[in-house]
This record gives sequence, structure tokens and C-alpha cells, in this order.
Amino acid sequence: MTKEAENEKEIDPKLSRYLHALSSVCLNQKQLAYYLAIHEYNRLRDTFLRLRIDNRWDTGDAAKTKERLTWLLEHGRRAEFDQHRHILSALSAANRSSYIPTLKKGDMESARQLIVYSYMNRLPHAGIAAFDYAWYLIICKAGAQQSYLPKADAVESMLDVAKRIQLAYSSWEEYLFAYACGNLYDEAGASKNTSKATEAHILKLLTGKYSPIREFDWKFDLTPYLSSPQVAIVPSFSS
Repeated sequence: MTKEAENEKEIDPKLSRYLHALSSVCLNQKQLAYYLAIHEYNRLRDTFLRLRIDNRWDTGDAAKTKERLTWLLEHGRRAEFDQHRHILSALSAANRSSYIPTLKKGDMESARQLIVYSYMNRLPHAGIAAFDYAWYLIICKAGAQQSYLPKADAVESMLDVAKRIQLAYSSWEEYLFAYACGNLYDEAGASKNTSKATEAHILKLLTGKYSPIREFDWKFDLTPYLSSPQVAIVPSFSS
């Protein structure tokens, strides 16, 4: 099959639903969140999501989209989180308890350190990578729909990230909790209503009758969709 034919080929419907389930955690748009999560892409929904993604991540053209995807894959918020985690872990429990009250209120950096302190021992080794990877999936899919990325490359990249997610977390619950911590870290200093909206959306994903995650076991078999048994190397998205 030629590269051109691969780029025109539609993604397998079941795989598409699985990737959608992994990224549905990003759709915490208050009353619309669950609707957006249970319905796959249509024109109105696509337009709404593209505007929301661009507003949050500045992905308004092909170059910006590729740059953001590379950042999410290689660094993301998890790099900063892990740096704080490493520093705080090096302190004794007593020293950590003494240090935290000295953080300045209203300061973004201090707010993020407090979040790390609160959740560092409740997260697996992968930390908040779920946040970066979930946004990678949704930005990658939107980028392919906008023709910012070749569809074949986008599918390969999303498969790679889905495999990384499965290896990093042991359950939907652990994955969604890690995303929630990452979202708190990213939006440190935001209103409590924002974090409550995320919590409510995640609860709905875990318990809702039509939640997309209910369709799939955590270890959904990706082998039939991979080009090789090994995790593929993600394209650099160079122009």
C-alpha cells in the first residue's frame, strides 16, 4: 500500500473508540463534558473541540500542533512535576512538613509544589504522565482531522502513546486519578470550580452507563493494530 493510500485509510472503528475512551478524560467542559465523552466526532463537536484545544494549548496551525505534540511526548507537565517530586522526596518527612508552610500563597510555583506534596506518594512511578498522554491523543486526532498531520503517522503515534499508557498504569481508576492530579498541577491557582468539574467528569466516566471506558478492559489488546510487536518509535513530526 502506498503512503498516500495509507493516509486516506480510515482508522479501525473499535480502535478509534478505544483511543477516544483514553482521551475522553480531557473533555471536562461542565455540563457538556459527558455528552462530548459518549459521542464521537461530528462536525459541530469537532469545531467546538478544536477551538477549546487551541485555546488551551495554542495549536492553531500545523507547526504549533507538531511542536505541542513533541513537547507533550518528551517533557510535558510530568517533567516539572517529577522534578518537584524528586526534590521533596530527598527531604525527610519532618523537613517536608516544615518546608510546605513556608510556600508563598498565590504563587503558581508554590501552588504546584503543594500539589506535588499532596499527591506524590499516591501516584505510581509514571506520576502525572496520564495528563500529557491524554492530551497528546486528543491533539493528535484533531491535528489529523485538520490535515496538520498525515493520518497514517497520527494513528501510529496514537497507538504508541496508548501502549505507553497501558504500561504506565494498572487500571482505568489509576489512569484517571493520575490525569486528575496532572490537571490540578497544570491549572494550579485556578478556581475550585474548575477542579470540581474535572472530579465530577471523572466520576461520571467511572460510573456512567454510557461511559466510553466501560466498553474496554484496561489491557485492551493493541497487538492487531501495531506494525510490530514492539512499541513503535513515534514520528518526530518534522516538516
